[in-house]
Amino acid sequence: MISSQNIQHTYDRVSSLYDLFFKPWLESGRERAVEVLDPAAGSKILEIGVGTGLGLEYYPRDVEVIGFDYSFGMLKESKQKAYTSKCRVNLVQMDVENLAFADHSFDYLIGAYVLTVVSDPGKAIKEIFRVARPGARVVLVNYLRSRGKIMGVIEDLFHPIFSRLGLFTLDHDLPGLLKQNGADNIRTEPTSFLRTHHIISFTTPA
Repeated sequence: MISSQNIQHTYDRVSSLYDLFFKPWLESGRERAVEVLDPAAGSKILEIGVGTGLGLEYYPRDVEVIGFDYSFGMLKESKQKAYTSKCRVNLVQMDVENLAFADHSFDYLIGAYVLTVVSDPGKAIKEIFRVARPGARVVLVNYLRSRGKIMGVIEDLFHPIFSRLGLFTLDHDLPGLLKQNGADNIRTEPTSFLRTHHIISFTTPA
């Protein structure tokens, strides 16, 4: 299992280079994710794993975003984007597996490329459901294991290396975990040409 400490140290180290290497590869789903979220005017949005703030430019002007990340280095990179964002943005350092928010705090939650970078995805999902209000809309962008044989072999080959480095893990069934926690109206759509990254939207139980 990928460790929390390893994750934090890895992303602290790569934070200054993250946009350069990962933005072209992982950017395609962020704008679409905000479109799918479709937040109402005046709403407060929780961004899970805000990272370097690559998604902040896509929010409408009339919302407030609370963005958190486990890595201080990533948050440091996101400050300038928060300052120039159209909407109001507050940044905090926090662990998705231990959220410091009261139960039923948010109507809208979004997270891009996060749940492959946590030590216990099941615990993280339970926390997301806890802080979401009944019927809240949640949109995740996440890597899902490929059903293709060739990509499956590639994933099996490189996954142990990336997991050991603290970059990501594929040792979970995200749609299955969401169903176990009572997610309603689960929809997925691919957001990369290899059809490995997906936008997963759902509502929490009402």
